[in-house]
Amino acid sequence: MPQDYYSIITNTGLIKEAQAGQIGGSPINLTQIAVGDSGGEHYEPDSTAVALVNELHRATLTSSVLDANNPNQLIIEGVIDEEVGPFYIREVGIFDSDGDLFAIGKYPETFKSNFASGSGKRLYIRMIIGFVSTPNVEIMISENINFDPNFEANLNNELSDRLKISQNLADLNDLAQARNNLGLQESSITDFTAVVLPFAFNSPPVGWLECDGAEISRITYSSLFTKIRTTYGNGDGSNTFNIPDLRGEFIRGWDNGRGLDSGRNIGSFQDDAGRNITGNIGAPRVDGSSITPNGAFAHVSSAGNFSGGGGQMRNVNFDASRIWTSNHTANEFRPKNKALMYCIKY
Repeated sequence: MPQDYYSIITNTGLIKEAQAGQIGGSPINLTQIAVGDSGGEHYEPDSTAVALVNELHRATLTSSVLDANNPNQLIIEGVIDEEVGPFYIREVGIFDSDGDLFAIGKYPETFKSNFASGSGKRLYIRMIIGFVSTPNVEIMISENINFDPNFEANLNNELSDRLKISQNLADLNDLAQARNNLGLQESSITDFTAVVLPFAFNSPPVGWLECDGAEISRITYSSLFTKIRTTYGNGDGSNTFNIPDLRGEFIRGWDNGRGLDSGRNIGSFQDDAGRNITGNIGAPRVDGSSITPNGAFAHVSSAGNFSGGGGQMRNVNFDASRIWTSNHTANEFRPKNKALMYCIKY
């Protein structure tokens, strides 16, 4: 099966390699790696090439060494820094110290991003070239720390220090510092203390207390006491305090100067109340004409005759259930509702 991506030695490279193998010949000094985008599409490398189709960047080689398992193969490596780019790579070339193209390769399309494009990426490129016999090439490992010859090993070492998903952050060395770095300091987390929420089950979750007016320790629940103090009850006056009692009650937003529910402090209790209901009824007549009440008023009884006429005193009472539908009267005013358990975070 033919390879889609491969490298070949150019004619210039073959001539130089042959000359280097002659008596008195000098090894070839490979110095640079170049990359390009092939002008927008791949092409098949040609041994007559003297340059890339569209070179975009050239860098110093990091290493040029023989394959330890096959001395007839030369392994050439280079690194393109994070700052370089952005562009696509589809072609690679190796140049010698004379500036001649020694080898050219068809490279899998790769996008080389940089910091300016939003994601700096250090790209490691390796080219393996085969020869009939051991090539006459200078063995080179760069000492330039910007082009690390041990890039792959160093990368693996760096990755080993990274967090592992499977650890769920348990492999952090300093949890407190990590929280600070994320803006999740202890003081921020305890800001949830004294938050009241309704729960759809009948027992408080861990870290919460039912809002039942209980008297609790100022020491055991010191964070909560710091927040609400004795707003909901003084406890025993020294060692305990009370939490809100919200059983069977609705919560109303504190007016805080708006003027709809003036004169109240935070946490204050307000008893049930209703708007006043008024009505009118005509005075009884003595001429026998009837008085017909309506709405919540009803005739309940009549008493005797008035002297000199046939009229009667009629007793009328008021009952709102006469105008409300069944089961909609009670000893309080209330909207439709659901019973949930209010709890406070401590």
